[in-house]
Amino acid sequence: MATGSGNGSGGSSSGTASTNHHHNNHHLSIDMPEHRKRNTFTSYVAPLPGDLRLNEWSLPSDQRDVHLAKPRLLLGEQIVASAPAYMYSPIDPMESATSSSNLLHKEAIFGLLSVTNFKLAFVPLQMARQAAPNSSASAAPLSDLYQENTYLGRNEITLNNIDQIYTVAELGRAASALQAARMTSSRRKKLEPFKQQTINGRIAALHIVCKNFRLLKFAFQQQDSKLSGASDYGKLIASALNRFAYPTRHDLSFAYAHREAYYYSSLGVSGVSMYQTKNDWARELIRCGASEWQVVSSANVPLLQNPLQAGKYTVPPHFVIPKCCSIERYLDLSRAFCDSRAAFWVYSYGSSGAASLVRLAELQPAAQQDTKVENIMLELVRKCDERKQLKLLQLTDRLPSIQDVQRAYQKLRRLCTPETPEKFMLQDDKYLGLLEKTNWLFYVSLCLRFSSEAAATLRSSITCVLQESNGRDLCCVISSLTQLQLDPYFRSIDGFQSLIQKEWIALEHPFQRRLGHVYPLSAGANDQFHDSEQSPVFLLFLDCVWQLLQQFPDEFEFTQTYLTTLWDSCFMPIFDTFQFDNHAQRARAAKDGQLVLRPVWDWSEQFSDKDKMFFSNPLYQRQRASDMGSSGGTGGNPSGLRRSLAVGHKHAASSAVTSTPSRYTINPQLFATQSTVPQDRFLMPAHRIFDLAVWDQCYYRWLPVLDIRGGGQPQIDLFHRLLLSNIAKVQRCLDLQNFDELPDAYYEAIGEAKPKRSPIAATEEAVADQEPIEYVDGVERRRKSMPPPPSTPANGLHTAVNGQLQLSSLSSFFPFGNPIAGDAPHQLYDILSSSNELLLETSSILDKSSIV
Repeated sequence: MATGSGNGSGGSSSGTASTNHHHNNHHLSIDMPEHRKRNTFTSYVAPLPGDLRLNEWSLPSDQRDVHLAKPRLLLGEQIVASAPAYMYSPIDPMESATSSSNLLHKEAIFGLLSVTNFKLAFVPLQMARQAAPNSSASAAPLSDLYQENTYLGRNEITLNNIDQIYTVAELGRAASALQAARMTSSRRKKLEPFKQQTINGRIAALHIVCKNFRLLKFAFQQQDSKLSGASDYGKLIASALNRFAYPTRHDLSFAYAHREAYYYSSLGVSGVSMYQTKNDWARELIRCGASEWQVVSSANVPLLQNPLQAGKYTVPPHFVIPKCCSIERYLDLSRAFCDSRAAFWVYSYGSSGAASLVRLAELQPAAQQDTKVENIMLELVRKCDERKQLKLLQLTDRLPSIQDVQRAYQKLRRLCTPETPEKFMLQDDKYLGLLEKTNWLFYVSLCLRFSSEAAATLRSSITCVLQESNGRDLCCVISSLTQLQLDPYFRSIDGFQSLIQKEWIALEHPFQRRLGHVYPLSAGANDQFHDSEQSPVFLLFLDCVWQLLQQFPDEFEFTQTYLTTLWDSCFMPIFDTFQFDNHAQRARAAKDGQLVLRPVWDWSEQFSDKDKMFFSNPLYQRQRASDMGSSGGTGGNPSGLRRSLAVGHKHAASSAVTSTPSRYTINPQLFATQSTVPQDRFLMPAHRIFDLAVWDQCYYRWLPVLDIRGGGQPQIDLFHRLLLSNIAKVQRCLDLQNFDELPDAYYEAIGEAKPKRSPIAATEEAVADQEPIEYVDGVERRRKSMPPPPSTPANGLHTAVNGQLQLSSLSSFFPFGNPIAGDAPHQLYDILSSSNELLLETSSILDKSSIV
């Protein structure tokens, strides 16, 4: 490879450039005077982190064309800068400092590092891994076994995900390899956005700390600064990241350049309620039996449409207020509260929907001395309660501030992203103490505690008012957790997404500021905005939900993989769901910036059916279809009977869809005081710190040193799916009275060999596959044929040993872990495929038409 490339493209390839270095140096030593001799050699061998002068061998010939390793670009995506680089593991092995050059070469991956207006992409130059010699020719590729995003590769991150950039200065010539490995931390320098700081010396490496707890480490080739046209690749990449990873305006986001059209797959099938219309809120009032409240649309209020008056209010497009209060009086009272957030109804509980959950902001600083307006607002809320009782939960003094949450998050992330093996071992020795000092689990405990208190208040038929400074941060957390504990509908995937739309999107949690999507120039001068406004409140909520999943594993339709993916999706600017502070910003972006609005809930835009399969909990138990409420909730079942999905009826899901009314019409006869929310499906979680755990899949999935093969929750989940697959096969054999396809586990249990399939059975199955197509609401439904049972290899994914199933190749961070080798991919894919039929019929997440 030529050494004089300075345009960031990685240079042009040359078959003899590297080998000519030694000849050039030899001639220099003979023909040139001593004072003009200098070393012009460029090393391309994977160095130790921070020491790039230790090895003096050129790359093999098959790795010289680094410019060919170009990233895949989306519509509107452009490359800003590129450079050849080595990517290292987040924690280099402890023996790296004393390893040979061949081992060092294996520890690093050589390729092209590129910065675009959308992502930071590393494309390895090495060829794809060959399939194992003993694997089947039809085995599924490795990419089919791990979560593969349509927009991002495995070694790519969005610019929105980048939080901190550290530069590592180049070591002197006299530094040893051991010093290089140990001095990495001390030579790291944080790259501050918007500050024209001078970078002294060359940049040998970059450490990228991501908001989703990922640590990326890149090292660059050493080049002599005196060579004509030489480029400092590290400075080139660092400058591009500093310019594009911290946008000063939202319209600089890649979402505005990506103009790919978005089309809903189907309309008319109710799934996720977006709460973008008045009917969405009215339907929720009907479901909860909240007859003392009314929906107000800002577009229908003349005062809010007056340009001279509209600026005084920051209310959402649709909100629910007491019926006993006129809209004009309500708006007049709301001006005394922060962000005009007076009492907003969000939920009601009880047989008659009498007890309500209400969100309320605090008074403006100028009005805090006079609480008359607040007392009037609380009295209006009290009148909506059947028993005229009310409990006020003041969250500002009881829960952490957004600054406290940000500090706890930063401490937790530092604990989860050690940059050296020495630091990892040092933290490991006192891990529990360091974890306690982060206060993260303490804040999770507080959120669960006060949400349980709010839920208990509603169960006592007493209205609960949640009050916070602006009513848009911790109010979202407590309100959402309260409804999760009370209402089983919100524990389904569609219900949970509807809950986020209602509590976080429609009522305008400031995602843009809290997740750091924008860094205004006015704040960049003194670096105050980043510290005071950014706070991962949504991650705190997701962690609380994960704790509920651990305590009630069969009550939730979604899995921890779904929650982890949801956190990652917060940094995908292609989807508008988590990119704005309020509806006004979103509407302005769609109108003026021609932004294509694309909801994140349409998971088919990002993932295949195989990936979405891991979003559904195989042991989730849904109520009978006849007991499902009109909005997807459950009700009318005092005994609380539920059926197991493994032995459920084939058309239960279709019956639930058929009984669901249209989203665009509301039957006035349904508006009664009787709530359809079940009263016997509430949860009472443990909230003390020693009852909680660390969400290891989300926080530690990027640390290979913590990966446990054949252990962890993914191992249990796969066993559940295997059991679900076997039960589905047995159920089908019973339905068809054809026992030729009994699962292998049956014959293993009775100790008999599985009989070969008869030609008659094959003929009967071929006839059965030609049965007439069934249509439900105009949607074609076919019974998916079960794949043939796999042949169990000698050392495959599952081998019966003493009657026990062995899954030793599975990563504990699956589907985010390291690749699986050997026969494991094919066997794992078979388990997923064989359980696909039942999951498709019972889980709404796999149906793209559920997005409305």
